[in-house]
This record gives sequence, structure tokens and C-alpha cells, in this order.
Amino acid sequence: MIGVLGGYGTVGATTALLLTGRAGNVRIGGRDGAAARKFVADALDGDGEAWQVDAFDPDGLARFCRGCRIVVNCAGPSYLLRDRVARAAFAAGADYVDAAGDAAALSATGGRTGVISAGMLPGLTGLLPRHLAALASPHGGPAERLDVYTGGLDRLTPAAAGDFLLAGQEEQGAALAGWRDGGKVARALTPAHDVELPYFPGPVTAYPYLSVEAERVAAELGLAEARWYNVMTGDRVLAGASTATSAAELARIAELELAGRTPYYVLLFQLTGAHGTSTLVVRTADSYALTAAVTAHAARAVLAGDVPAGLHHADAVLDPVRVLADLEGVATAEITDAVAPIDLAAPAFEEGAL
Repeated sequence: MIGVLGGYGTVGATTALLLTGRAGNVRIGGRDGAAARKFVADALDGDGEAWQVDAFDPDGLARFCRGCRIVVNCAGPSYLLRDRVARAAFAAGADYVDAAGDAAALSATGGRTGVISAGMLPGLTGLLPRHLAALASPHGGPAERLDVYTGGLDRLTPAAAGDFLLAGQEEQGAALAGWRDGGKVARALTPAHDVELPYFPGPVTAYPYLSVEAERVAAELGLAEARWYNVMTGDRVLAGASTATSAAELARIAELELAGRTPYYVLLFQLTGAHGTSTLVVRTADSYALTAAVTAHAARAVLAGDVPAGLHHADAVLDPVRVLADLEGVATAEITDAVAPIDLAAPAFEEGAL
């Protein structure tokens, strides 16, 4: 039995469909019992269980997890749920995969296996820099600098909007911060407006943000310098993050930004060192489908016994080659040495200026 919490939502529904048939059954849970029943009836042809369960109800959550081989958490926002679902899954003797979550989900596993940060961001954003570094290592010399640009033009679900509003709180990450000489440097970077970036269609705004995942990966790769940017087409969502009073309001702002335009999302990684400059790019029209593909891959890896017992970040235990292969049909990936180094932190001089 595979339990998918938030299983009829934007990420959870796709994750559940990708996992259908991997075990004896699929259990779809969430606060809206009618929505769970409709999803099982329509999307799964009735082949599954529909549960009304609130993640903030310990007894109900315990009942949902009981009897599951693995619990996959696609509910949110993660900063509110923290490790509630993980604790319930482990107490029920189930393994656990979280599409989001980070340091907050540090529960004792009771001998079971847990994988957190198993989505697109966090998840791929930690896994793919490791992949680039591994590819560069045979050429000799450590990696010197990593530049990451993630974003585009996409809708925001209420859960995603809630996590977006949390960005900037110190326990989740640091706006404008960079990584240099083995540590976080506050206010080291500045936003870049109306800039052109490879693979992004048209001018964008790049906003520096050093997440908990980014800081951890930079430290573990031994990077001399790292810069992470959230990239947005237009400034409405960025402005709304400081003015919106609720996640629902921010989600509506994102819908207005998207109206009449084609959604896209780009993950662009550039690693510079003795080997030169390597670029890895992943492009998709649906960031939520991409998140679901990574989450489902992590769940399959756990079910197959490919992940050892204990609690792990996805980027530390998943095989990037297998993950990228699993993303075919959802996203395109490319690795190249032909893209010139990008440096938004370099000073810009006008011609003729001293």
C-alpha cells in the first residue's frame, strides 16, 4: 500500500498516477474527502482508497499511515507541516518520501527509510550541481564557482505560494546572500533586473537567494563560491511577496502574471573550475509535473531498496543519471561546454567610463 497525502493536489495527483501499480494499492488522502473520492473514481478508475485526513490531526494521520508500505507526502505548505507526517509514517512502520521538507523533518526513523527534499526545488536543485561536479572531477582540480538560476513563468498553488512567502526567513534561507570561502556571506549579491540569460526567453529579473539546500550543497561540494538566483519573468510576484497578506492572494497575483502567456520553467546550473565551464539546463512547461516525477522516482527507489535505512536528502542518495532518464516526457535536459560563463555579480561598466 502506497499512501499519498495531498494525493489529489497538483503535485500529489501526478505522483499518485506515476506510482499506480507499484504496490497492492494506492491510498489517496487529504482534507477534502470528496476530492479524494472523485480522484480515485475518475483518475484511478476506482482502483484505490480515498481517505479524508487532516495532517494536523495526529490520530487521523496515524490511521492513514497504518498499513502503508510507504507514505509519500505531497501536502503543504512544508513550513507548517514540518515533520508531522514523517513522524506518523515512521511510527506506523512505513517508509517516507517528502516532495518538499528540509531540516524540519529530522525525525528518528525507527529503522525505516526516509527521503526528504525530493522534488524539483528542493531536490533537483541539489542533485544536479552534484552531478556537474562529479562529471568535472576526472578533469582534475576542484570546482571553483557554481552559479544557479531557477525560475520562469508559472502558476503558484496555495501551498507553493505559502512556501514562497516564507522565503527570506532566516531558518529557510537568506535573501541576497552568497557563498564564499566556506561560508554564507550576507548581502553579498544584488538583484539584477531586465537581464538576458541563456535558455530564458526574454528579459528576466534574477533575485539572489541562498536556501538551506544551497548552503548545504555548497559546503559538501567544497565550493569556493556559489550564487543562487530565483528568476522571474516580470516583477509582479516578487513585489507581491512583500505586499500579499495571504498565500491565496499571492497565487492570484501569479495567475495575473501568467494570463495569456505560455508557462515555462528553467533550471540552469553552471560550474566553473580547472576543467573550464560546464552548463546543465533542464527545461519544462510544468514545474509541478517535474516535481511529481522526481518525487515518484524517489518513492520507487525506496520501494526497490536502493536507499539505505535512515533519513536522507534526495540529492545525497538518488542517482542523477537515473533521475534525468525518468524525467523524459516531462522535461528536457542538456549538458554543454558551449555556453559562456554567466556572471551577474560582475560590475558593469559603460563604454568610455573609467
